[in-house]
Amino acid sequence: MRGRGLIAAVAAAVALPLAAQTPASAGAAGVEPAQQLVRDVIYNELHDRERDSYWEYRSARVTATQNVVREQVETADGPVFCVVAENGSALDAAERERENERLNAYLNDPAAMARAKRAHEDDEDHVAQAMQVLPRALLFEYQGSPSGDLARIAFRPDPAYTPDGYEARIVHALNGTMTVNLRMKRLVEMHGVVAQRVDFGYGLLGHVDQGGWFEIHRQQVSADHWKTDLVDVHVEGKLLLLKTVSRNEREVRSDFRPVPEGTTPAEARGLLQEAAEPGTRASLTPGFATQK
Repeated sequence: MRGRGLIAAVAAAVALPLAAQTPASAGAAGVEPAQQLVRDVIYNELHDRERDSYWEYRSARVTATQNVVREQVETADGPVFCVVAENGSALDAAERERENERLNAYLNDPAAMARAKRAHEDDEDHVAQAMQVLPRALLFEYQGSPSGDLARIAFRPDPAYTPDGYEARIVHALNGTMTVNLRMKRLVEMHGVVAQRVDFGYGLLGHVDQGGWFEIHRQQVSADHWKTDLVDVHVEGKLLLLKTVSRNEREVRSDFRPVPEGTTPAEARGLLQEAAEPGTRASLTPGFATQK
């Protein structure tokens, strides 16, 4: 689990304000310090997670070992998905049948569903922990003048900060930029680079290599809701001298649709089957699952 946490800390893919801070007025970027603006943005993103909100969306995921397009439905019991395309081609009839059998087996295995839910929640917790560290571990300053509602902010390690954990040490090694919506105080985009190698236990327990990078993009999907529509992560290192920490993954999410609260995994399966029917949204968007 710690390996998952290290990766999640680097790939802080942030998912709506429950009690949002007062939005900045137009043109206030030159008045409000960037550090305070980032604190408000992080507050809003973190409190977003306290509100139940479930969505169905299309996900194109490319890693070193797979290139798949999935339809995914979020539920209170964890996410449920089905593969609709692989390596640039929609599944044929036999492949769709095998995927249907896999999904049926999963939905009839409470232990497997519980494990998937715990893993999802664990990653969410590590992301939240990394986000909480951002305003304390980094220094922020505006890059140029705002453009409409958007402001670009550069960040770098704060030399006065002393990190006290895995997530904090990785966050403290980041340089990069973020784009925020000034009016709503929400994160739009973030790009970070691991500026220096991060050792754990003087390197005996592991490390994260210098030069690793990530990019995250968020979009507003309703009046109150924002969702992550891009996660691009490229991180290398080692853990406990034996296990290579490697995450080279790009995931693009699109076509967000709200799912009624209380939707069960069985009901989610029905939504997935409908979306995966040939001739519906199962057709690929050109270039959707291509490697960056």
